[in-house]
Amino acid sequence: MRSIKGVLRRMAARAEAFVKGTAFDCRSCGQCMLSQTALICPMSCPKGLRNGPCGGTIGGMCEVYPDRQCVWVRIYEHTAHGGTDTPKLNPSPDAALFFTSSYANWITGLDKAGTTPLAYLDLPPHRVAQPLATKSRLEAALKSGRFVKTCEIRSPRNADFARLDKEIRAIQGHFDAVNATAYLNGKPSLPAARSCIELLRFGMEPVCQLTCRDVTKTSFISELIANDANGIHNVLCLTGDSYAGNPRIKQVFDMDSSLMVYEARHLREKGVIHFTGEAMKEAPRPFIGVAINPFTTPMDVPIRRLKQKAAAGADFIQTQLVFNLPAFEEFMRRFCDEGLDRELFLLAGVPVVISKGAMEMIPRVPGVDYPPEVRRRLESAKDLREEGCRLAKETVAAVSRMPGVRGVHLMLFGADHSVLPDIVGELGNPIGGTDAR
Repeated sequence: MRSIKGVLRRMAARAEAFVKGTAFDCRSCGQCMLSQTALICPMSCPKGLRNGPCGGTIGGMCEVYPDRQCVWVRIYEHTAHGGTDTPKLNPSPDAALFFTSSYANWITGLDKAGTTPLAYLDLPPHRVAQPLATKSRLEAALKSGRFVKTCEIRSPRNADFARLDKEIRAIQGHFDAVNATAYLNGKPSLPAARSCIELLRFGMEPVCQLTCRDVTKTSFISELIANDANGIHNVLCLTGDSYAGNPRIKQVFDMDSSLMVYEARHLREKGVIHFTGEAMKEAPRPFIGVAINPFTTPMDVPIRRLKQKAAAGADFIQTQLVFNLPAFEEFMRRFCDEGLDRELFLLAGVPVVISKGAMEMIPRVPGVDYPPEVRRRLESAKDLREEGCRLAKETVAAVSRMPGVRGVHLMLFGADHSVLPDIVGELGNPIGGTDAR
């Protein structure tokens, strides 16, 4: 009898998968959300994101398949109708239910954990004006009202710290915080946390980048615990690029960046690991960052995504590369009009292009709005290093005057970090664009 029931369950699951796969591009997760997502399966997103879109979306198109419309842009268009309300926070799907019948799971209630939206934490309003909540020096700098300057270093792909230490010395004393990146393009390197320890050794304030592409919920919380033990108090929660070339890797996406934020903030506020329910003594209290692509269209899409991340518990934002200043200025107007400047500190992503080889990569970076006139300016420059630095200085000056921008985050396209201090050297303290309203 038990085997007959098993056969019937499998037959039902396969019949459902065929019908719904044909009609809705169903991926047989066993905990269907079609009724909440305008009959568009969120699992058909190549990253399987239950909340989206990711930052690789540009012009409403998918990062992984640029000839297709982004699944989450389609969902927003059909459910929000141009509105900017805060989206519900959908939980991660239960992997144990994959390839089972969602109808059977609905009848028995097995799908509730994977389909019931999470309750947002009760966070205070006007969070940028709240007292310090962490040990982060970046939080203290932002809440002081200063115009903040950050940049990033790349974790080495071996255990030789000579290059990394040279990069750190070049920027030492000039920036409020420094991101440590890792696993770029899906390739192995030292973990970001190890590079953060090196930054601490030089007296720098580190920001540990972690991507949903590379971590599970278990390893993410473990990273936060390790960071806390090592005196690393900032984390940047990213979805992660979907790397389609070699090496062929299995991308994790156990959660999306909003759920990553929720796990970190739940632990910070309640001292409880949300997905296990376990209480923790002396729980980590990270200052939580996210990324956003201001150039995703229509503009209500990134605005709604930011509202979701803010409600999930984010503290600060770093934006995608700003090459298109008029489009970014329009985004910042909407950002302030929606009151997001009262809830999140925003750092504008400023490209510093000094290498021809790195410049040629820009059109392939997911989610980058690279206007033709800017591309021609860089490609025709007699001295790319000089022109790239000039463009960066102009961008810094422009964004620093925009209300809602609380700082800049320099992203170097090249290998010589010694150019970075001069780009932000003329910034006053404080400077325009720091109105906390």
